[in-house]
Amino acid sequence: MHPFSILTLGIFVAGYSTARWDLVNRLYELAIFAWVHGVVWRTAQGFAVLSVLFFLVVLPVERLASHEVHLHPRAVGGGISAREQLKRRGSF
Repeated sequence: MHPFSILTLGIFVAGYSTARWDLVNRLYELAIFAWVHGVVWRTAQGFAVLSVLFFLVVLPVERLASHEVHLHPRAVGGGISAREQLKRRGSF
């Protein structure tokens, strides 16, 4: 390898490792900041509220919809396409 390319590679590796170390250090400081200021606790509370909302609203609606689908199944192949409906009305 040419001496200039070895020097270039060395500078790149040094810069890359310095940038990675700085990133890890900043993430560590951010984690400490979040813990001290209660961000973790508020996030856990928000997750709990959204989970309760999901269990109280979304799941019953899904179960009701599933029940209605089983009560009133669609006939397979019995329907016609929107394009065919428009052709029959003369709108297409």
